[in-house]
Amino acid sequence: MMRLLTIALMMLTAAATAAEGTLRVGLVAFPPAGADPRKSVSAIGAYTWSPMLEALTAFSEKSELMPELAVSWGAPTPLTWVVKLRPNVQFSNGTPMDAAAVAANIAWLLTPDGRTSVVARSIDSISGVKVIDPLTVEISTKTPNAILPRELSALYIVEPQQWQSLGPDGFAKQPIGTGSFMLESWGPTRISYVANPRAWRPPKLARLELLNLPDLTPRTNAFVTGRIDAVMGMGPDEQPQIEAVGGRLHRRAPMDVMSIVFIIGEGKPADDLRVRQALNYAVNKEAITKILLHDLTIPASQGAVHGLFGYDDTLKPYPYDPAKARALLKEAGFEKGFTLNTEIIISQNANDAAAYQMIANDLAAVGVKMTLTPIPLPQMMKIVNAGEWRGDSFSQIWGAIPTFDPLRTLRLHTCLWAKPWYCEKTSTAKLQAALAEFDTAKREAMIKDLMRYYHDQATALFLYELPVLDAVSKRVRNYDPQRSRINYESITVD
Repeated sequence: MMRLLTIALMMLTAAATAAEGTLRVGLVAFPPAGADPRKSVSAIGAYTWSPMLEALTAFSEKSELMPELAVSWGAPTPLTWVVKLRPNVQFSNGTPMDAAAVAANIAWLLTPDGRTSVVARSIDSISGVKVIDPLTVEISTKTPNAILPRELSALYIVEPQQWQSLGPDGFAKQPIGTGSFMLESWGPTRISYVANPRAWRPPKLARLELLNLPDLTPRTNAFVTGRIDAVMGMGPDEQPQIEAVGGRLHRRAPMDVMSIVFIIGEGKPADDLRVRQALNYAVNKEAITKILLHDLTIPASQGAVHGLFGYDDTLKPYPYDPAKARALLKEAGFEKGFTLNTEIIISQNANDAAAYQMIANDLAAVGVKMTLTPIPLPQMMKIVNAGEWRGDSFSQIWGAIPTFDPLRTLRLHTCLWAKPWYCEKTSTAKLQAALAEFDTAKREAMIKDLMRYYHDQATALFLYELPVLDAVSKRVRNYDPQRSRINYESITVD
């Protein structure tokens, strides 16, 4: 027994020492919930949780669904999915990641506490789970759900005993998963990880550090001075500084549409469809993408980026037509204009502050005074979740994370959202029908119909597809991100 223990320790030591170097990555934010993976489905969480936790499925950069802890899946009936798991996977504490562990994770989501979590609300069609054999689970749903395997990318599998014994708050301080790294420390400005010697895909790095850098200037300075090796949330204007130190600007596929969402139904000017359409006609989105974003992206025509399932490529962005905007405002009784109070997040995306100023200038030209109130990301998340907006509109991305299906974001823009800013029967009924459709072709057609409906209703000022630009140091090798995740496990540093 002692000899076996010695051999096991030697194997773990060898695995740990095989990885070399430290990668330091700058992020625009850390998740407010810390390391509790049930409290968010955002990319912010994915960037910080994915080093140590893994889901059943994941996505390629081209939005293709890929296996992660699951290796295959199928639906023998419209209300049943059977998922086969990857063999010989362990949590970092040595316990097996098997069907019982997956079933325990899903079962928690069905508890009273679990049902209140953000992840449970994102996978709310699940009604039960059953262990078929050590590497097979059967998941039942309340209604047909054609995209359940895509939704499972939001469910990071935690070590059940650790979760049960510590609870969500305790687990957030001592998380245990199957990822390539293990958490060393989590602070407000820095998160540190070390290589997980039991990982089924062992990292090539000994350490990983993530830094919280919410403002663009400190992010750029940290990269230029060599304090970090890669950083997200960069803009095209920073490219000369990046290249001057031997780095490069890595362009990723867009994931989100930038917009300004209108509060509708509370006696505000945007209650009138003509006003909402006028605001869309008033903004020169082509100028923003050309001047500020260096043609690295395109104006948005709908609440989804091109290439997503259900994207309608026949839709065109509202053209820049200030004369038509003024005519519509006059028709709606706002010939003298009005004030549009807008809460925004800045320094999160490329040249966003300058873009908002161009938008404000364009609206001023048609008589609409746009006041801009910058607020921190955590406060904006609270506004969205609790309905605590103080203005007439707020900045929001129409994202597809975690399913890369436009329907997920559309839930926020219907009566299905707990604190809706747009609650209207037709759109809600269309969304519910699309969510329940199991036939892929029919579902795609229904999503396209929804894209057109929201385009015509102009519930938001659709701006542009957000360019995703990372600065990458010359010492970084194999930098090849997936959708909403960084390939931390395969990166090396010189």
